[in-house]
Amino acid sequence: MSPHELYLWLGLPFDGVSWLALAGIIVIYFLAFAARGAIGFGAIAPAIVLTSWLIPPHHAVLLAMIAATVPQLHMLPEGLRDGDWKVCRPVFLALALSIAAGVWLFAALSSEGLSLALGAIMTLIILLDMGQWLNRLTQKVDLRSYPVAFSLATVIGFITGVAGAGGMMMLSVYLKHACRDHISLRATAILLGTMLTLWRVLATAAIGLIDWQLIVESVLLMPVVYAGIWIGTRWFRGMTPKAFYRVFQLVLLISAAGLMIDGLLKYLGSNI
Repeated sequence: MSPHELYLWLGLPFDGVSWLALAGIIVIYFLAFAARGAIGFGAIAPAIVLTSWLIPPHHAVLLAMIAATVPQLHMLPEGLRDGDWKVCRPVFLALALSIAAGVWLFAALSSEGLSLALGAIMTLIILLDMGQWLNRLTQKVDLRSYPVAFSLATVIGFITGVAGAGGMMMLSVYLKHACRDHISLRATAILLGTMLTLWRVLATAAIGLIDWQLIVESVLLMPVVYAGIWIGTRWFRGMTPKAFYRVFQLVLLISAAGLMIDGLLKYLGSNI
C-alpha cells in the first residue's frame, strides 16, 4: 500500500490543515492535557477554544471530545479510588439525562451565543470565588445534598451536550466546595469528567456525527495527549493544596475568558 493509499484508507486525517496549523494543534493539546494531568480537568474547553482558530469550530469540538476519551479512561482508577461517591451519585443521574438532550440540540443549533453566555457566567463565578463570595453562600446551602447536586448537574449536562465544553469548568467550582480536600476534588473531577466525556461520545455517535477521520485524528494526537498528562501528573504530586487551588482557579479563569471572547467574536461575525 502506497503512502497515498494509506492516507485515503485512514480517512484523510487533517485534510486541508496546513503544517503550521497542525503544529499549533499539537502544542495546544500538549498544554491542555498537561492541565488535565495536574488538576483532573481543563483539557477539552481550552482545546476547543484555541483550535477553533485553526480548524472549523464543529471539527474542533468533536476532535477534542474524542481525543479526551482514552486518557480519561486511563485516569479513571484514581477517580474510583479517591472520588467522593456521595457527591457523584446524583450528578451521574442528572448528567445522563441532560447530556442526551443537549447533544440532540447540538446537531441542529449554533453554539456561538451559548459559548458567549457560558464564558461570561463562568468568568463571573470564578471571580466571585476568588473574592470568597461563594464561601459565604456555602454556609447557607448544603452543596452535598441530593437536590442541589442533581439540579446543578442537570443544567451543566445540558450545556455540555450543546456546547461541547465548559461542563467540568462549571462543575469543578461546585466540587471545590462540595469535596473534602484537594485530593478528593481531583479524583471526583476525574470520575465526573469520564462520565461527561463517555456519555457525550455515545450520544454524538448515535446521531451520526463521529466518522473514521475523526477517530484517526484523535489516535494520531494520543502521543501528545499522554505526554501532556504525564508532565501534568508529576507536577500535581509536588504541589501543596494552596498551590493546587491557585492553578485550579487560573485554569478556570483562562478557559472561561477564552470561551467568552471566542463566542463574542463568532456571534458578532455572524451578525455583521
